[in-house]
Amino acid sequence: MQFTGSTRIRAPQEQVWHLLLDPDALRHCLPGCTRFEQAAPDTYEATVTLGIGAVRGSYNGRVHVRDPQEPHRYTLAAEGSGSTGTVRGSAAITLSATPDGTTIQWSADAQIGGIIANVGQRLLGGVARSMADQFFRCMEGRLANVAGETTEPARTEEA
Repeated sequence: MQFTGSTRIRAPQEQVWHLLLDPDALRHCLPGCTRFEQAAPDTYEATVTLGIGAVRGSYNGRVHVRDPQEPHRYTLAAEGSGSTGTVRGSAAITLSATPDGTTIQWSADAQIGGIIANVGQRLLGGVARSMADQFFRCMEGRLANVAGETTEPARTEEA
């Protein structure tokens, strides 16, 4: 299953880069995330609880940052498993400076197996879009709190 999208955040590119790779910000902003800890350089262990339709489960896994080119792009590779299935995927993230902040574009590919894939397959696209929107609104809110300002929520566009 493939997902693409973009969003604009009203903050400098360097600041957005660092926030997107901050384990505390990721734990706080990833929907359902209860643990996101650095296990090694560019490698993190995470626990996420998700529900799709009537199927709800907790997943443990690893996230690897690959090919970082600060502050422009990186790739995330993730794999995890839980009581209701497995997930494996990657996402290419690109940041571009704009006059009013930073544009983030992403392209993700995910393979989901088990009960969650069987029951929730037709719902996955909507769930992924909703999670991306929540994530980027949260990240922009964290940046606004650091800067001591209020800002409009991030605008996320999905393809």
